[in-house]
Amino acid sequence: MQKCPQCGGEDCTHIVINLKEEDTVQFYACRRCEAKWWEHEGDTIALDEVLNLAAQSEVR
Repeated sequence: MQKCPQCGGEDCTHIVINLKEEDTVQFYACRRCEAKWWEHEGDTIALDEVLNLAAQSEVR
């Protein structure tokens, strides 16, 4: 279970999005404080990086 980095809450929505064959990003949203964040390969990334990864996956 993922803990929210903002409030420490454990009630988070978790969505895995497949961009390419083995490349995924994960979206999290805290139901307690409404914080939202993205992860890729274990690191937190910004939304613009998610969009860049998604754009690259369409070209290939």
